[in-house]
Amino acid sequence: MSLTSQSSFYDNREYKYKSEKRKKYRIKFPVEILYPRVNNESVHEKYGTGEFILKAINLSEQGICFKSKIKLNVGDFINFSLRIDDNPSFWCMALVKWVNIDDNSYVAGCEFILQTLVQIEAIRKYIETKL
Repeated sequence: MSLTSQSSFYDNREYKYKSEKRKKYRIKFPVEILYPRVNNESVHEKYGTGEFILKAINLSEQGICFKSKIKLNVGDFINFSLRIDDNPSFWCMALVKWVNIDDNSYVAGCEFILQTLVQIEAIRKYIETKL
């Protein structure tokens, strides 16, 4: 069975896939990231803006997708603080796996690396409650 996806990239084209590529469920997760670090450089200090630089779009157990006001490259490392539900915030590190352009901003899919089992379980439980 083939799957279809409507994309806001490149004039709302429809894409068809033979099977689902993602290994884990992904949910909408609109959260602003105020003080990220990209490749161990403070984005806030480098670009000096009071507005958010990164905004999370969606979240899965294995990764997160961001809309970014700055150019991100495949292979970049992003460090940021993330809070899931009522759990204490925790520090995340993610590797940029793909980048697209959408409405004068960049969209980047990132894979979590170095997460603890407690952090992974918090994300998993949060996603299960939203499905």
